[in-house]
Amino acid sequence: MSPHTVRDYGVTFRRLLAYLGDVEIESITTADIRRFLDHLAGEYDLSKRTLSNAWIALSSFWTWVEIELNIAHVIRGKVERPKYADKIPDPFTRDEVRTLIKAVEYTKGWTTPAGKRTESRRPTASRDKAIILVLTDTGIRAQELCDLTTRDYDAQRGRLHIRHGKGDKERYVTLGDRARKALWRYLSDRGKTKLTDPLFATKSGRAIDRHNLRHMLDTTGRNARVSNVHPHRFRHTFAIEFLRNGGNLLVLKELLGHESLEMVMRYARIAERDIDESARHSPADNWRI
Repeated sequence: MSPHTVRDYGVTFRRLLAYLGDVEIESITTADIRRFLDHLAGEYDLSKRTLSNAWIALSSFWTWVEIELNIAHVIRGKVERPKYADKIPDPFTRDEVRTLIKAVEYTKGWTTPAGKRTESRRPTASRDKAIILVLTDTGIRAQELCDLTTRDYDAQRGRLHIRHGKGDKERYVTLGDRARKALWRYLSDRGKTKLTDPLFATKSGRAIDRHNLRHMLDTTGRNARVSNVHPHRFRHTFAIEFLRNGGNLLVLKELLGHESLEMVMRYARIAERDIDESARHSPADNWRI
C-alpha cells in the first residue's frame, strides 16, 4: 500500500471517529455507515470517486475486524459502493508540451519603469524541464517521480528504476534522447551527488514532494496559458502517444504499472491508429521538443 493510500485511509478513519464519537466498534451499524457516507458527501463536498475510495477503506477495515475480532461485516453486501463515471483521458498536444517546456526556462515577463519588456532565467529551469520531459516520456506517477533517487537512474541505458510503484511493485521505464539530455544537464548543474540523494531535489537538497511538484506544474501552466496541468495528464499523454505510434498494449500495461488491461484499453479506444507490435516510443523525441 502506497504512503498516499495510507494517508487517505487515515483521513477516512479520523472522520469516521469524529462523526460517531467514542463508541464500541461492535455497536456500529450498517445505517451508521450509510449516514457517514452521506455526511462526507455533504460536509466535505467530496466527489463520487473520493466517496468510493472512502467506502473501500471502510470495507477493508471491516474485513479485518471480521477476521481478527469475529465481528460481523456491516458493509459488504449491505452498503453499495458509490459509483462514478471515469473522465475521458485528455492528453496534452505537442504544442502544449512545447509551450510548457519554454515556460519553465524563464520567469513570467515584466515591464521595467523604462518601458522595456524583460524576463530572467528561473533558478530551477533545468530541473523543471527535466521533470516535464521525464513525465512526458515515461508516464510515471507523481509519487513515483518524487521517490526517485540518483541510484535509480542508469545514465548509460537511459533507464529509471521505479522501486515502489502502486501495490509496491517495481518496474523499469526508459527515457528518450531529449529527456536523457535534459536530465544530464540538470544533474550536471547540481554537481556531485550521492546515490541516496533524491533525483529531483528542492533548493535545500530535499526530495521534492507531491505538493512541490503540483505547485511547479500549476505555476508553469499559468505562465504558459495551458490549462489543467497535472502529473496524471502527462501519464495520459504518454500512454495515448505510445499507442498512436504502434506501441503494444501489454508493453504499455507494464510500463504504466497497471495490474490489468482495463485502464490500458481506455487509452486504446482513444488512440487514432491501429495497435501493432513495436519498440518503445518516445513522445519527446517524436515531437522534437
